[in-house]
Amino acid sequence: MLAWAVMLLGLACPLSCAAAGPGVPSWWHSLGVRDLSGAPLDPPAHWYVVIVLGQECPVSNVSIPTLNKLAAEFAPKGFAFVGAYVDPTADLAALRAHARDYGITFSTADDRDHVLVKAAGASYTPQVAIFDARGAKLYLGRIDDRVGDLGVARPAAVHEDLRDALAALGAGAAGPIAGKPGYGCSIPEAVHP
Repeated sequence: MLAWAVMLLGLACPLSCAAAGPGVPSWWHSLGVRDLSGAPLDPPAHWYVVIVLGQECPVSNVSIPTLNKLAAEFAPKGFAFVGAYVDPTADLAALRAHARDYGITFSTADDRDHVLVKAAGASYTPQVAIFDARGAKLYLGRIDDRVGDLGVARPAAVHEDLRDALAALGAGAAGPIAGKPGYGCSIPEAVHP
């Protein structure tokens, strides 16, 4: 009986499962996400918060302090925050400098090939997707409503959509949680060799 269970487990889990670290879901590992130094980015987590970042997008840049605060609050609750840099024309040294200069405290990924953009279904920066450990997308939407129509900014957000989604999931909501459209910058088209 044990032999059958092992064989069935082997069929249900692709080869990439074997390479994933402890607590890292195979679907995440199979994306081949790399940090800005080129190392695999495989954080173990219950949920993956993918933030689509544009280093030259003012809306993305002004959102970083809010994202840092959310990461500090929710990472201990099982949320892995990953900022996905998506500009295919940017060089890695410039992206690393941007992360350093803006004080990003969560993990950052090289997504110039748009693997995470496609998985999320993102259409602008800074848009956020939350996935569960099985890879189901539970949220896709804005961070908050600090920036509205035509780039008009408020001094402070009225609706903190991402915080609300994180809190709901952390409290046991199954999701998906409806996200609202936001405003930001377009995602440059990926360059394929």
